[in-house]
Amino acid sequence: MQQTADFIAGAWCLDFANTVEPRYEPAPASDYVPDYRALVGWSVKAGVISSHSARALRQSAGGRAAAAHDRAIRLREATYSVFHAVATGTTPPADDLSALRDSYADAVAQAHPRWDGTLHWSWDADDPDRIHHLLAEDAVRLLASPHVDRVKVCRPTCGWLFLDLTRNASRRWCATDTCGIREKIRRQSLRRAAQRDRR
Repeated sequence: MQQTADFIAGAWCLDFANTVEPRYEPAPASDYVPDYRALVGWSVKAGVISSHSARALRQSAGGRAAAAHDRAIRLREATYSVFHAVATGTTPPADDLSALRDSYADAVAQAHPRWDGTLHWSWDADDPDRIHHLLAEDAVRLLASPHVDRVKVCRPTCGWLFLDLTRNASRRWCATDTCGIREKIRRQSLRRAAQRDRR
């Protein structure tokens, strides 16, 4: 399976939704952010926060880390549900849209506004929910952007999400060298089986 560290989705929020694999199995085999420390480490690798910010978060979170992690995971699952619906042409569940709204509203309520010709939000470096806030903002921005119709799901292999920004919108898999090859092999096996059955 594709490793999360490759960050193939094209958006932070989608890469975060992809921290479970595979998505199409009843019991996920792997969760790449099982606790707050892993969440912070993943966020550094993804470019969501800096190494300096990560140190501040690890030092300040303390007893608040588990609750901050729980909020981030709830956001992850709502993000996956909403964008999976978008990618498959169905209506996102109302509860998950509301969860995104609530996460974003909480993020804005805690934010420091900044203006440099456009509006930006920032959060205290030692806020344990800073990663959650950044990912909620990213999800809402993508959902409201003209690129939202370019969100796709890698199927039938892993179920990961990605943003297809190819010129002709031809991207089919999260990664051609893993899921793409796996799907081609699967199709070849089906064709061969069908040929044998006709003999």
